[in-house]
Amino acid sequence: MLKSGLATVAGTKVIGFRLTAIVLLLAGNCLIIPAMADAQCTSEPTTVLKGTVFLEAPGEPAYVQGANVIVQGEFLHLSAVTDRDGRFRYSNMEPGTYTVEATFFGLQAEQKISVEPGTEVQVVLQLKLPDPTISANP
Repeated sequence: MLKSGLATVAGTKVIGFRLTAIVLLLAGNCLIIPAMADAQCTSEPTTVLKGTVFLEAPGEPAYVQGANVIVQGEFLHLSAVTDRDGRFRYSNMEPGTYTVEATFFGLQAEQKISVEPGTEVQVVLQLKLPDPTISANP
């Protein structure tokens, strides 16, 4: 009878030790994992490209809804459509040199830009008829 009582006490201590170890491990993970995530997710400067597309109209510019805006770089090709106020926006762009082109029913505008880390680049594109002296086919 004495042996079974000692086995129960010893078994309870082992279970208590395991339970304590599990609680400590869980508590440690709750402290360590967020610290690691924060270290890995440090925010780099956000680079934003935004702009407007418009037609020249008497009095004031007419902003163009639905214009196709394409941004091309050496390793990047992005496309967007302007909103009802003629605006477009690209976020988290890599630094570099890009060509921004807007087209709308045969009208076009193009601008070359340079993007630096952590900057906000503003582009204003005025749509015009393409230059007839420039030919796509040589």
